[in-house]
Amino acid sequence: MRSGGDGIMTVYDQHMHTLFSPDSSEEFENYLKQTPGLMVTTEHLDFNDCFRDGKDTVLDYENYSATIDQLNEKHGNRIRKGIEIGYTKESFDQIQDYLKGKEFDVQLLSVHQTSEYDFLQPVMKEKDVEDVMNEYFPLLLEAVTNFPTANVLAHFDYGIRLFAVSVEQLQGHESILKQVLQKVIDKQLALELNTRSMYQYGNVALYEQMIEWYVALGGKLVSLGSDAHSTDYYAYHFEDAFALLEKNGISSVTIFEKQQPTQLPLSEMKKNVK
Repeated sequence: MRSGGDGIMTVYDQHMHTLFSPDSSEEFENYLKQTPGLMVTTEHLDFNDCFRDGKDTVLDYENYSATIDQLNEKHGNRIRKGIEIGYTKESFDQIQDYLKGKEFDVQLLSVHQTSEYDFLQPVMKEKDVEDVMNEYFPLLLEAVTNFPTANVLAHFDYGIRLFAVSVEQLQGHESILKQVLQKVIDKQLALELNTRSMYQYGNVALYEQMIEWYVALGGKLVSLGSDAHSTDYYAYHFEDAFALLEKNGISSVTIFEKQQPTQLPLSEMKKNVK
């Protein structure tokens, strides 16, 4: 990884949003102020977006790229391009058509919704948590099995964020979750530690279990992302995530440039985390 403008390695948050995502109003420049080094944003792509009454959430790639090009000329090529792909079986062909001819440094793969509802919409609270897990985890497996170009599996717990899921309840779905993790390993994706999921939504224990299973299966590639939609959450609780990774024998995180992986040592990131 290249160093920042002052010659030091810096924190790298691989899941962030700007005003190019409809649920964020943050400017690139404000993220640039958080670090002297490289940064990447991962803007939303969700067709038939249930949070927008079925309207497609499609990144304006030309404007996004032009904005980054202008800022990179001014700020020493510090910004990389990323996208968070919201997978559904129904939108698979649309996603593939959208991605043709477009270059991203990193593609995050997410499952946010079915064809009927997003897993964070209030209607989900009316459902039984076991029913939700029985619906959501197979969708994760389908996404990671079928999607050909992703680099990172993002927030495995998105579908259960509205529930206080215990480790014991998660363990009840060990078989399918291990299938998900094995696919992540087989396809050489990085597994994301989503620090807002962990420390804002209170799911750190679930991530501890998933990392334990992942490492036991031979998984080594891990991505760190805050899922920031504003600078308030940039590198959110990264110091705690470092400790969790080190506890499980992981000494680096995987970052991407032109979708090619590089290992960034935790020891370097720890020196510069705020």
